Amino acid sequence: MRTTIDISDALLAELRKRAGERGKSFREVIEETLQIGLAGTALPRSGEVRLKTYPVGIKAAYRGTSLNQLYDQLESEDHLRASEP
Repeated sequence: MRTTIDISDALLAELRKRAGERGKSFREVIEETLQIGLAGTALPRSGEVRLKTYPVGIKAAYRGTSLNQLYDQLESEDHLRASEP
């Protein structure tokens, strides 16, 4: 079956590179990659994953805020410093 998809140039280049390295056609590499990806999504998850956390020294005023909010705060402080005479 034929179909048309839009993919990024970087992904296209990587797929072509893999096809060349493996001596396979572009179509074969696409099909293999899709099969691997689809098989990976069918695997059941095995319970909870626990990660050990470490203190990173965030000031109390910033605890509970998202990384995006922290980045925005740092960016605005940097902008204010840059605009000072």
